[in-house]
Order: sequence, then structure tokens, then C-alpha cells
Amino acid sequence: MLVCFDATVLCGALRKPTGLNFRLLQLASDGVLFDGFTTEVAGIEFVRNALEGLSGVRYEIELIEAFLDSFGPLFDPEHVASSPIGRSLSAQTWLHNKPVGEVVYHLTGRTREELLDGLPEQLRVVSGEFDAHDVHLVAAAVERGADVICSSNRRHLPEGPLAGGIEVFGPGRLAAALDVA
Repeated sequence: MLVCFDATVLCGALRKPTGLNFRLLQLASDGVLFDGFTTEVAGIEFVRNALEGLSGVRYEIELIEAFLDSFGPLFDPEHVASSPIGRSLSAQTWLHNKPVGEVVYHLTGRTREELLDGLPEQLRVVSGEFDAHDVHLVAAAVERGADVICSSNRRHLPEGPLAGGIEVFGPGRLAAALDVA
């Protein structure tokens, strides 16, 4: 299983090094039960959030770097996916209110037909359903062949089938699927 982690999992792991998010990142780093990666966009979001403060605690860059280094190859630059798109869809306004699979299909070169399967059932890229700022995760997951996107953000990235065979799992669901809960 290949899992794409979003910034919420990294933030949760930094805040609670004895928690489930931290454990999942350790397991992904070990590469035994499953493989994991994140994107440079999620990494930048994580660093920005940690520097600005998580739950009222601001982290120094040295601590953030030590945190990332503790997971070995998981966050080495050659293992961090380049997102084929950024966090903004403002230049492509015609993609708003479209199913997420259709949006990613158009933004990534129209090569993955399975993204178009089940369009009526897919979440739409619109406020309140699927956050346009998270399309970069789906695009990177598609390019890397991920099975799962792991996120703690239920409001913008709800659990369940997404597009192209990719599912969104929260950390608890991922741990249960791996039988490590």
C-alpha cells in the first residue's frame, strides 16, 4: 500500500510524538507495512504552520528539521513528491464545481481515464464539499500511484473513495486497516 500524507498528519505528529500520527509516519519511514510520501506543497504548509504555531505552540526551525530528520528517508528530498499543481485553481475557474477526478484529469495531462469513472458520485471541487487547496494532494497521489491519502482534515478531505481508485483515510482508519491501532 502506498500512502500520501497531508500536512495535518505531520502537524499532529509534531504536536504529539506519542500519538497515532507519529506512529504512522514511523511505520511509513520503515517501509515494511506500507510505503508513504508527502508533497513539497504539504511539507511547506507543515513548516509554515509549525513556525506560526500549532495549538498555541510555536516551533523553532531547528526542532522542525530534527523532527523531519527523525523519519529518515520518508522526508528526504528525493522521496518527497513534486505536486504537478500548486494550491490554487484560480487561473482555471472553469474547473470549479467539477468532480475532483475530472479536475485532476485535466490538470495532470489527461492520461488517467479511471479518474473519470463514477463522476456523478465524486466530491465536487467547491466550498463545503472538496477544498480546491487539496487538489494538489490528489494530483500527486495519482502521479505516484498512491492507494490512500491520509488526512486528519475531515472538513476539507472527508474519508471515503475519492477518484481513480484512491481513498481518503483518517489516521485512525489507516491504523485499523494496517492492524496497528
